This record gives sequence, structure tokens and C-alpha cells, in this order.
Amino acid sequence: MKNSILYIILIVFSLQKVASQNTEIEIKNTFNKAVVNHYANKDSAYFYYEKTLDLAHKNNDLNYVFKSFLYLINANGHYLDLANYKKNIEREEEFILEDNRVATFPELQFYKDYLLFDKGNYHYKLKQYVNSKGYFQELYDKIDAIPKTERTAIDLAMMSSLYSFLGLIYHHTNKYELASYSFKKDIAHLTKYRDSIAEWESGVNNSKKLLAQVYRATKNFNEANRISEEVLAFYKKKQDNLRFKNNILSSYLLISKNYSEQGKHALAIQKLDEVMGYKYKENPFANEFDLIYGDSYLGLKNYEKALANYSNSLDKALKKYNNNKHQDIATAYARLGKLYMAQRDIKKGLQYYQLALIQFEKEFNSKDLELNPNPLKVDDKTAFIKVLREKLEALNTSYSISKEVNYLKMAHNTSKIIISTLDVLRPEFESKLDKQFLINETYPSFQTAVSIAYKLYDTTKNPMYIDDAFHFIEKSKSISLLEAHRNAEATKYGNVPNEILVKGQELRASISYLEQQVFKASPDEIQSRLDTLSAVKNNYYNYIGKIEKNYATYYALKYNTDVASLNKTQQQLRNNQALLSYLNAEEHLFLIVIDNQKKEFLKLPFNDEIKTSIKNLYRKSSKLDINDRSIYDDSYTIYKSILEPGLLETNASDLIILPDDVLYYIPFDALHTSISNKPSFLIHTHALSYANSATLYQEQQAVKKERGNRLLVFAPSFNENQIVEAERAHMEPLLYNTKEAEHIAQYFTTKIFKNNEASISNLQHAVNAYNLLHFATHASANDEYPDYSYLAFSKDSSNSNLLYVKDIYNYTFNADMATLSACQTGFGKLQKGEGMLSLARAFNYAGVPAIVTTLWKINDQSTSDIMTNFYKNLSDGLNKKEALRQAKIKYLTANANDPLLQHPYYWSGIIISGNTLALTTTNYLLWAFIGVIGLTVILIWAKKLFKLF
Repeated sequence: MKNSILYIILIVFSLQKVASQNTEIEIKNTFNKAVVNHYANKDSAYFYYEKTLDLAHKNNDLNYVFKSFLYLINANGHYLDLANYKKNIEREEEFILEDNRVATFPELQFYKDYLLFDKGNYHYKLKQYVNSKGYFQELYDKIDAIPKTERTAIDLAMMSSLYSFLGLIYHHTNKYELASYSFKKDIAHLTKYRDSIAEWESGVNNSKKLLAQVYRATKNFNEANRISEEVLAFYKKKQDNLRFKNNILSSYLLISKNYSEQGKHALAIQKLDEVMGYKYKENPFANEFDLIYGDSYLGLKNYEKALANYSNSLDKALKKYNNNKHQDIATAYARLGKLYMAQRDIKKGLQYYQLALIQFEKEFNSKDLELNPNPLKVDDKTAFIKVLREKLEALNTSYSISKEVNYLKMAHNTSKIIISTLDVLRPEFESKLDKQFLINETYPSFQTAVSIAYKLYDTTKNPMYIDDAFHFIEKSKSISLLEAHRNAEATKYGNVPNEILVKGQELRASISYLEQQVFKASPDEIQSRLDTLSAVKNNYYNYIGKIEKNYATYYALKYNTDVASLNKTQQQLRNNQALLSYLNAEEHLFLIVIDNQKKEFLKLPFNDEIKTSIKNLYRKSSKLDINDRSIYDDSYTIYKSILEPGLLETNASDLIILPDDVLYYIPFDALHTSISNKPSFLIHTHALSYANSATLYQEQQAVKKERGNRLLVFAPSFNENQIVEAERAHMEPLLYNTKEAEHIAQYFTTKIFKNNEASISNLQHAVNAYNLLHFATHASANDEYPDYSYLAFSKDSSNSNLLYVKDIYNYTFNADMATLSACQTGFGKLQKGEGMLSLARAFNYAGVPAIVTTLWKINDQSTSDIMTNFYKNLSDGLNKKEALRQAKIKYLTANANDPLLQHPYYWSGIIISGNTLALTTTNYLLWAFIGVIGLTVILIWAKKLFKLF
């Protein structure tokens, strides 16, 4: 009996073993069938992966359970099947959390990490970039913490994928500098570890393609096309492998977009037609191909084909996202809006733009054109603001066609939403390059917003539109400079521990140093230095992100978006003082004139003749030609066209000019106020100063330093015997800078560093003890690379003799005024939303509220004379602008009989901006009070003496 039972048990065991082996074979075969169909047949792939999962669960084969989940989710992503993507991620996570069998599974951590990756990928495909970055960054940090020598091939491959995805997220959120860094880092990573990463060459080409997308987005189309064609050629060699079909299609898509955005629509269509052989219509990219076809046909004004393709794209997007709201659907609706506006069908065009906006907010469903989604509830603010800008232009066009004021009012409301969205969006941009790209992209919307406000004011005469226009102009001016001021406030009062702030200063100093090394590097050195620089920048942005997350007060102060209101600005103007704020709108100038009694809004012509006069005036002022009297014709043209209309609106003779664009080149006090050939300069009737914006002007006026005036002067020598850097070798000796230093020193407590002592090291050691800084030296304005404009100093062992703009950004000067008595310190590259990128701006950035600068290479002797009288006037208690004005008038009076020395070249290039309050005050009321008291005392004593004797 025992033997029989044992025999039965052995038979059963043998049968179970055979069955188990058969099941393992079946699992393996089923899984392989799924893999064969992975890129070829979605339904078959899904069927076999699900069957593998079922068999593996029953056979306790956890290895195949996890592999099936991993491959199944990958297939969901390949086919952009987001509903199943989400469902299968949740199934796998539930399996890990609730199934007791996984606790002892040796590869559990790998699959947990990969689940993080899949979550990041899912949110990326939904274009929920904040959530996506969180998952990818968590996984990146885990791998980055592993010592490089201990990283496995799987770690290295995963790191490559993370570089790519983080770069894509940076790209889609317009952080192009970080995106470019991530893709270049991935290319270097894959090349370095080529022996450990399968298909490393394919990965390199994928990152090249992604880098090309960054070039396209930043309008570098030639480089984008070059790289894209190179990548396409690589992938076409692999076209028999279905795995690379998406790579081929996305390369074609990128090249077609490049051509379409350049206006080369026929070439775009030709490239798109090449894709037909790849059955793109069965691919997740299909709706994007339809969009580019539509764009190209719209560019060719083939409205019928454009409509067909845009409609196809919309249908596919709606189907792809199961009629749920999504940015891709918004894009298709917006294209249809653009199409109908091109055909002047304003009703349909505006309807489609509104349908596009509805896609951005879950709870917003209004088709009322007067309403817009709440920017705070929008995920993809970059795409949202693009559609808003198109709606704004469409409403403006609708008014031009119909002359219905209601369209203007709706456009005006849309302008306000655009401004609000920009305020919400700006904290996402840390890189200076990315911020400037955002400004360049959105600046036309400011111009349109002000133009619409003017039309409403001109039509309704309602003064509230002047206030709104002033607000829009303030939002458009000196954005980065204002952020620097706010950042300084956040650093002082944001409750961030000092040791953390010191780390930030160290990182910024490292970035500045490394950027200079890249700038000076030979071609062979550039890439390695760029890698180092990018790594430090990435550390800095992560550091900033942590501070902003952990210190709410710091964040609130840094990203304070308030700007000066017209009403507050008006209240702060003194009697006889007016502010003139300009905005260049290409064919017109908008000018808002404010004094403490009234406000006015003007639209001035700004044609080519006026623009040419401005260029001529600057050229003729900065290059002396005494025989060319036409300088006065140009000067008078400018006065009559852009200044006199504003002066007619106010009786004030104390003017604050807020220029824009090329107006920065104008020395306003040298404008000729009469048509005669005799000099009749504005300086004789008006005092002028400049400011970047009313907001900055108000903040600068509020700066009050409670200490005695102490002056620090630098006057380096320039002679043939000195050792100088190559950039300084051409600088001629300054014959009067030492005399200038000695002359101005008599009016304040002064420390002069001259000749070889005038070094950057001495500046660093002494600067914080003085509230007045004066640099009588050479300077150079670098128009192509503004950060490398510089002031020249004397050479010493520890420092260069060139103080670059980039260096000055890292200083925090505790000064009331800096006088840059050097060539072109107020001159620089013009940049939308920022104004003149000059040395003066750098000192302003570093915290100096008042700057005296020069617009060109001004004469050494006349500068010395004007500066001497300027400081004398300051010591006598005149405010800064009047002190400079009187110094110039004294110069003109002294040379009244010499037409040559009256020329604007000699005196008008010196200007003052920012805080113009007096350095010393003469309190006449106080002295009068003391006098009365003194007289009273004398009378009392006299009376007593009279009685006594």
C-alpha cells in the first residue's frame, strides 16, 4: 500500500514537472509572439502580452510578469494608447504593492525604477510637464548617486533616456538653454559608453534630432535642417526595421516644419509627400503631418486643401484623446481659426479660437469671446499664451474689418489675460537666454495691446485706457533689470540663511568665470569648457529651485510682478516735472505724457525718414565733422516729430524720458528747437534725465543712504610701457583723466587710485566704503556680445585689467551714484523688453540707483571740464540732473564764441539716468528758523542791556 501511494505521488510529481515545463515553454513562446508583433500589429501585441501575463501569474513566473508589463506599457506608448498606458501602470503598481510574492523577487528594484520612468513618460505624453519632470528627476537623482564605476549597463542606458526626456521637457517649456545642454550631454554620454549601451548610435542620432528641434524653435533653421537631414539619412538605412519607423517619420516632420516656418511651403509639401510610402496615416504622428500640410497649403493660399488637412488633424486629435480636452486639440482648432481669419470670415475664425482656448482649462467651457480661461488653472501656459496672442490679433483684425468697438473691448480684455499669463509663466524661466527668448516672442503682443488701448481711448475718450496702456508699457520695459532689483530685495529680506546665499554667490561667480573661459577658448577647447559650464549652470538652476520651494517669502519678493501705476507715478512727480514714456510700434510711436496735473496719450508717426534722422544724429554727434551742418536739420526733425508734441501737453521743464528702441541713441538735451542754423539746444530751457521704466525710477528714487558723501575715483594710465591684455593694446593715453580725478576730489572726501594703483583688486577691496564711484578710464562697448563690454583698469598680479559687464552683474555695489567717465558706457546692443545693454545697465543691475554715462567716445578735455563743474554743483546742493545741466551750460557759455566746441560731440553725450535727487541738501527752512531764533536771542539780550545801562 505504501509503495503504491509513493508510486502515485511520484507519477503526479512527474506529471506536474512536465506540465510546468510545458507552461514555461508556452509562456516563452507567447511572449515571443507578442514581441514579433510589438511594432507591427497593436492588437496582436496586446493579445499576446496579456496572455503571457495570465500564464506567468498562474505559473508564479514573476520574471515574465514584470517583463510583460514592461513591454506592454512600452507598446501602449509606441501607439500613443494613453488610456491603456495609464491602466497598465496602475495594474503593475498594484501588483508590486499588494502581491506578497514580489517581496523576495531579486530584480524588484529595477522594475520599481522602471515604473517611475513609465509614470514620467505617461505624464510627458499628456504634456503634463511638471508631473513628468518630477518622476524623471527622482530617477535621475537615484542613478546619479551611484558611483560612476559601479553603474551597470542598464543604469547607463537609463541615464541616456533621462537626459533625452528632461531635455524634451525643457524644450516644451521654452527652457532652450537647458534643453540644448541635456541633448548635448546625452550625445557625449552615449559616445563615451558606446561599448556598454546597445544601439548607442541610434540614441546619438535621436538626441541630434531633438537638438535640431531646439534649433528650429530658436529660429536657427539652417542648423536645424542640416542636423535633421543627417539624422534622416541614418534612419533611412534602417527602414526595414519597424522599430525605427517613428524615428523616420519624426525626422521628416521636423524638416517639413522647418520649411513651413521659413515660408518655403512648396518645399515643405515636397518633403511631406515623401512620407506617403511610410504609411504615416496609421501612425501617432498622423495629426501632426496633417497640421504641417495645412500650414503649407495655407501659406500657398490653397484654402480648400488647408481646410481638409486641418479638419483631418482635428478629427484624429479628438479620437486620440477620446474627446477629452488636450493641447493638440487646441492647436488644431487654432489653425482653423487662423484659416478662416485669412479668408476674412471673422465669425468662424473667432469661434475656433475660442474653442481652442476651452481646451486649456478643465472647468472653462464658455464660447463667449469676452471670457478667457484662468491662467492659474492652465497647465501648458506656453501653448496657452500662443493661442491668446493669435486671438488678440484676430480681434484686432476683426475691428479693422468691421469697425465694431466691441471687438476692441474684447481684445483689450485679452491683452490683460496675456499679461497675467506672462506673470504666472516667468518664474519658470531662470536662464537669461530663455527669458529673453520669451520676451522676444511675446513683445509684439505688448505693441498690439498698447495700440488697441489707444484706439479705445481715441474712440471713447475714456481716460482709463491711458492707465491701462501705461500698465502695458511698464510690463514691456526692462524686465530682467527689474527682476534683478526684486531679486536683491528677496536676498535681503527673504529669510534665506546666509550660508545658502553664499553658495549661490559662489555658483554665479563660477558661471561668470566659465563663460569668460568659453568666450576666450580656442575651437579645440570650446566643447569641454561648455560641458563644464552647462553642469555648473544646471547645479545653479537646481539650487535656485530649492530655495524658491523652501522659502516662500524669498519667492514672493523675487517674483513680485507689480509695476508702477500711472496714478502713483503722477502723485510722485514734483511741480514742474513731467514723465514721457515711449513705446515703439514699428510704424508709430506711442507716447504717454504725465505731469502732476494731467495725463495724455499720443500716437506719433515713426516713418523711415524719422528713423534715418535718428541714425544720422547719432552718427554726426559721435563723429565730429564741423563742416556738416545737416546735424541740426536731423536734430530739428526729431524734435518736431517725437518730442515737441509731448511738450505741448505740459508746461513742465524738468523731464524724465523713458525711451524705447532706437530712441536710446538720442541725446535729447542737444535737440535743436529751431529751424535756424544757430544752436538752440533744448538744454537751455529743460533739464533732462532718463530711466528704463517708471517702476525702476520709483524704486531708485526710494533709495536713501544715510551717510556722508565719500568719493572713490579710478584713473588708470595708458602708456606704451605697461603690460596690457590684447583687448586693451589699442588704447591711447588719456591726457586729462588724472587731472579730472584731482579736480573732482576737492569737493568730497575722496580716495583716488591712479596709474598702476587703479586696479580691479583695489576696487574690490575699497568699493563698499564709498557711496560715490567715478571711473575716468577707457571702455569698450561690444555690440555683438554685450556681456563682454568692459571698463579698463590697471593690471596687477591677481586680476585681469578688464572689468566685463558679466563681472559687474555679480557685484552688489553699496553706492548712491556711479559716474562712468569713459567711452560709450551708455551705449550697447538694443534688446526688446530691456533697452540698451550697456555698462551703465550693468551698474544699475548691481544696485547703483544713479548712473552718469556717455553715449559715444567723447572728448577727453571737455569731459574733464564738465565733470569738474558737475561735482562742484553736486557739492553745492543741486540735484544730479540740474548739476549736470548747469555744468554743460557753463561749458557752452565758456565756448560761446567757438562753433567747433559748441558741437554736440563735445558735451551732449554725457547723460544721467535713475535717481536724480541731490547728494547734499541745503535746508533753507532750517537755516531761516535758526536765524529767527538767533535774532530773537539778540533782541532779548539787547533789551536787558538797555535796561541795565
